[in-house]
Amino acid sequence: MQATTLRTRRFAAALLLSPIAAAMVATPAVAQNAAPGQRVAANAAVQSPSIERFTVRALSIEPGRDMRFRLLGSPGAKAEIDIPKVVQNVPLREVQPGVYEGSYTIRLRDDLSEIDRAVATLRNGPMTTSARIVLEGEGAQWPDRVGPKVVDVTPNHNQHVGERGRTEVSARYRDDRSGVNVSSVRLRIDGDDVTRQARVTGNKVSFEANLRQGRHQAELVVRDRAGNVTRTAWNFVVDNDIRGNNGVSLGYGR
Repeated sequence: MQATTLRTRRFAAALLLSPIAAAMVATPAVAQNAAPGQRVAANAAVQSPSIERFTVRALSIEPGRDMRFRLLGSPGAKAEIDIPKVVQNVPLREVQPGVYEGSYTIRLRDDLSEIDRAVATLRNGPMTTSARIVLEGEGAQWPDRVGPKVVDVTPNHNQHVGERGRTEVSARYRDDRSGVNVSSVRLRIDGDDVTRQARVTGNKVSFEANLRQGRHQAELVVRDRAGNVTRTAWNFVVDNDIRGNNGVSLGYGR
């Protein structure tokens, strides 16, 4: 019995002195006793992934068509895409190291104006990186299916204004895709086309006239270069009895 115990002790001592045993014993000690800075360094093996390029190819952006996504980035990660208001968490498969691919079929109810806002996320453990989409292909461009935006109408809807002889009616507009077709701008006051008497620029139309007291309606029609049209109508009231603090009638254009 004593001989067996002695041999066991000698084997344990030899094991503790071997390189493998030293690693097995030392690793927990480092994890438990290392300073905070050292623990951060030990966890640095999990690195934030990187995305070199995120693209999509599609013959056309319309219902029934397939969009084929391709992402180039760090290998060995998990990739997925989100399209706001359309679809979330579409997985991309790593077809070769650092190359991720996937597809999505556009549905009839999808908001096509959101397609170019697709975002890819590459995940490596708790670390993630995201990138916006780029349409790939020579001469490729996203279809413009949204009309111009009309902002800053004057007078405001249902506003009462004092005329003082002249009332200004105006509005600003913009189109971030194909651009505004300036020749398409039409301004009507109470159904009458006053565009020829108005000042029309690339982002604003303005018109001044002596308007009778009472309620009036303004209507603006503007198209973009892709043919999308926006119609905006608003009402206002001309009231010469409106006075400021100094007793002067309030109005526009003077």
